Amino acid sequence: MLGPSLRTGLLLLGALLAALPGCEDVDVFIPLPEQSGPAGVLDGTVTYSGPRPCTRDGRVVGAAIVLGFDTRLLPPPEGLGTSAASIDVIPGDELFGGLGAALDHAPDGALRCPAPGDPPVTVSATWRMSPLPAGTYQIRGFYDHDGDFDPTFSIANLPSRGDVAGGAIENAAEVLGGAAPRYREITLAAPIPATGARVSGIAVTLGLPLPLERPVFHVAEVLAPPSGVTQGEHEVVMASDFQLGVFSPTDPAGTEASLLRLRLAAGVPQREVASAAAPPLSLPVGGEARPTFTYARQDVNGDGAIDGDDHVPDSARIPALFPVSVFSKLEGDDALASQAAPAVLIQGLTLYEDLVTTATLGATPLDEPKESAIVGVRPAALCMHPTDPSRGGVLVISRAQDGEGNDIIPEADVAGVEAALSRQFGRAITIAYGCLPEGRYALSLVYGSGQAWTVPNEAGVCAPSEPATSPEICGARPRLPSQGAVLRIGPPGDPAYCAEHPTPALCAP
Repeated sequence: MLGPSLRTGLLLLGALLAALPGCEDVDVFIPLPEQSGPAGVLDGTVTYSGPRPCTRDGRVVGAAIVLGFDTRLLPPPEGLGTSAASIDVIPGDELFGGLGAALDHAPDGALRCPAPGDPPVTVSATWRMSPLPAGTYQIRGFYDHDGDFDPTFSIANLPSRGDVAGGAIENAAEVLGGAAPRYREITLAAPIPATGARVSGIAVTLGLPLPLERPVFHVAEVLAPPSGVTQGEHEVVMASDFQLGVFSPTDPAGTEASLLRLRLAAGVPQREVASAAAPPLSLPVGGEARPTFTYARQDVNGDGAIDGDDHVPDSARIPALFPVSVFSKLEGDDALASQAAPAVLIQGLTLYEDLVTTATLGATPLDEPKESAIVGVRPAALCMHPTDPSRGGVLVISRAQDGEGNDIIPEADVAGVEAALSRQFGRAITIAYGCLPEGRYALSLVYGSGQAWTVPNEAGVCAPSEPATSPEICGARPRLPSQGAVLRIGPPGDPAYCAEHPTPALCAP
């Protein structure tokens, strides 16, 4: 359910969009000499409606960030993308230049921000992104109100509380009724001619103030580790042939105890707070307000209503919740980047306190901040090449049955599950039983706004140029060990089982 501030923001966003032009005629674009081959360009106008910007030293703090996403690689929670196809940055001085003397500058150069009761402002500027290959794109964006955006680091490349979000949205009328925004799909048709291609007049509106911080977290503990799970230093290892002891709707307590469950605590451990809150990391973990998580129901089918249809794939009795939890296989032992080809994902199960409580939530509001979240790890991995649907995909489940002989997916339901997955991912997805792809997996928590946090990240890992002089120092800056945690899918407990039920070839890099 949308909170009052979020719903009001969506209504404002819809009203603005309804008043903006939507011309998207394809024009001709001749690429610049330094570009190799014909390319595409997307451009248009970005309109901001929201609080006045902060100022410091005679300049506007922040910038409008316009992001173009290939629809095959949308960001979570909708897709598997990890970065935008292209980006344009409109500096605050340019976007708000027309306000002139109306901007409030402190005479001593201190930071000056608007008071809570100050009226909003509406300003516009142009944006453009290129060169782009042929494809279909969505345009999303936000105004970085506090000026902390940095696209090169995962700890600073997404909007935070107070930033103003939006995009090129086409369902303005539905948004006015409380539905989630539906982003326009803008196509640069293949093949792009030698003269290039251009789609102009794309209206982007930023009008949704974000009420939440990113869900910064650390792994606080593993709850009653089941057989097949071991713990190392900042690493949890699950055997590739992991078997659930119990998986039965008639035994929810046993089913929950059979899962690998992680308790994630908001923020960082107390011993790391001072280092995390100070520059250069500047994470939102200090000050009077303690970091928390905000649970919300997930509109799984996107119909704008939260009801009994919005449940997890495993059971109609378990509502799907935000923050979504996703484990993504990393490129290698020292990498922070997710493996791109193929993408290998393990979907977590977000629990509200425990499985029974989650199943009996009913109409209980979920707006109370929580200091921790429980995530269960499903012993199943989805493998596919996101940009090549013709290769299909596979959901590999470690075992066909639990330790008591119950089917993980009853035979009669397999075809239906495969069909549902195929519709969801736009390609043929089959189910296979075998050992999970071994390797390191990052854990991400994702809100419905797209705000997310991932470990491991740069705060917890030293780059090659930053010698680790101690466990808590990378070169000249602090290292946060809690932000280096990973899940590892390790060797099987029974190698003979993996020899008979190998990891599907589609999961191999």
